[in-house]
Amino acid sequence: MLSLHSESFADGAEIPRRSGKKDQNVSPELSWDDPPDGTESYALAMVDRDAEADNYVHWLVVDISPFTTELPEDAANGAMPAGASEVNPYAGPFPPSGAHDYEFMLYALSTPHVEVPSKPTLDQFVEAIEPYTLEAASLFGIFTR
Repeated sequence: MLSLHSESFADGAEIPRRSGKKDQNVSPELSWDDPPDGTESYALAMVDRDAEADNYVHWLVVDISPFTTELPEDAANGAMPAGASEVNPYAGPFPPSGAHDYEFMLYALSTPHVEVPSKPTLDQFVEAIEPYTLEAASLFGIFTR
């Protein structure tokens, strides 16, 4: 079963300050393993799940190679794997106040390329990848202002 984890923070723990938009805006390290058979690419989403944020999209990536198993810390600033496309560039957490829950979702896809509109909503992103999704994994982090 596909699993997603990070050396930057544990599932359900605080996301490092340096990852915040108002701090250094450094994307956290993410790694995964156990993809399902037939995986031809991956897609990634980072969403603020706090009710107040209404699923605000912080990062969307498609066409990640099936041979990639990690995005290093700060990958969003020029270290994305060859072929990967940020359809919504990384914008670190920036809740207006208090603590918000952020979900990183990794999708194993049965196609090497997905057509996604420029700056898609989360619904548009999910609609584009859904027909190709073999399996998904998630990782939650908290960011407090």
